[in-house]
Amino acid sequence: MTLSGSRVAQLRTPSRKRALGQVRLSSPTAHPVRHDESTGEPSDGLGLVEIRQRYTVELTDHRARLAASYLIAEFSDPRVRIHELSGVAAEPTTEMVVSELPEGCGWLTGDPLGVAAVPSAGEVRAILWVPLDHAELTGASRLDSTLLRPAWHRRRLHGGTGPVPFSVSLPRGWARRPLAPPQPVSDRKPAVRLCMAADTVSYSRYTVSEATRSQERLVEVLARARRAAGIPEQDVDLQPSGDGQFAILPIGLDETVVIPRLVEGVRTALATVNADLSDRARLRLRVALHRGHVAPGANGWVGAVTVAVHRLLDCAPLRSRLARDPSTDFALIVSDVLFNDVIAASGGELDPAGFEPVDAIFPEKGFAERGWVHTPRL
Repeated sequence: MTLSGSRVAQLRTPSRKRALGQVRLSSPTAHPVRHDESTGEPSDGLGLVEIRQRYTVELTDHRARLAASYLIAEFSDPRVRIHELSGVAAEPTTEMVVSELPEGCGWLTGDPLGVAAVPSAGEVRAILWVPLDHAELTGASRLDSTLLRPAWHRRRLHGGTGPVPFSVSLPRGWARRPLAPPQPVSDRKPAVRLCMAADTVSYSRYTVSEATRSQERLVEVLARARRAAGIPEQDVDLQPSGDGQFAILPIGLDETVVIPRLVEGVRTALATVNADLSDRARLRLRVALHRGHVAPGANGWVGAVTVAVHRLLDCAPLRSRLARDPSTDFALIVSDVLFNDVIAASGGELDPAGFEPVDAIFPEKGFAERGWVHTPRL
């Protein structure tokens, strides 16, 4: 694939001095979107525009294979919102998975933990809600990849480019007769919800710059896990806390499907993020899942389960599980009700024999509850 006006970025990994190859990114192009003339102007000053960008990965070692490529675009203006994402690899039979990210969007081809080769080129598309006062769209793209070669010691390397800035001039008249922007669909009424809490292990050891990057990795891992579980990001209510995150998940989830996928999503996302990190930099997580009645309050969600899930997350048995095994990057605890209703009774993908009963006890807080600890192997 020939990329006119392309920019070249080196594909590198911290474990090797030589570049693994290079990535050619075309200059993004902007295209008008046909609008429904009956809908009128949007209420919050946004209009639709389509952006396209092509990429090609060129490997230095001709014997290496590309197992996965993940193109990420982040936008300078936080008001930019995703309306629709799509993409196509050079081989039409290859699937490209699209996803929203906290500050942009991503297109994944292949599996970072798989062994099948994927095409080295593709084109990605995004239809975006962009503020009407913009004459151009700015941001940066980067590409992460996984390479395979049997002769390598680990047989697999994860590499990536640095951010490649872009600036796209929007077509004249692009903002005429826009559609009404999508409204948030999160249902904030009181209900029984699945709750997920996560915390970074030994966060205090980081310097300020290291902590910043650790937070970015935490957000990325948990967002990837929710996408892997099929949970729409716009339906999730998040409560960040620096080294952790609390999520109220949507009403009506099939927990027998969602919980195993969440666990596997965290496991695979951690494996990808930590592949080339030092022991000091690598991300280790405690994760807790509970279910109960919650209601929106003036400063976050309220309900007994919002407290209980954090008590499980902070309990000594979960902390000691990670302390005893420094090679483990992920320890999970689920409440007794979830274990009995979902893990033990459903006969699903999570083996009940892999869970150990523990007691989360905080006498000073008047809290005592049974939990079940599981350590997924990376």
